[in-house]
Amino acid sequence: MKKGDIVKFKETVDVGDEKVRMRLLEDPDGGRVLVEALVGMQLNPTYVYQVKDLVECGEPVLNS
Repeated sequence: MKKGDIVKFKETVDVGDEKVRMRLLEDPDGGRVLVEALVGMQLNPTYVYQVKDLVECGEPVLNS
């Protein structure tokens, strides 16, 4: 994974997690990475996740 890649959760925990797509805002460092949730808001929220919990995927899918 590298900055700009679109990722999703490897395993879903909550209902709706399977639809969430995120963009890496930085290259992974120390097993963690800063991501932007692509949820269609004017200012999308950002989170830090462990790289092992994410997998690369194709195009973004907006939550509905």
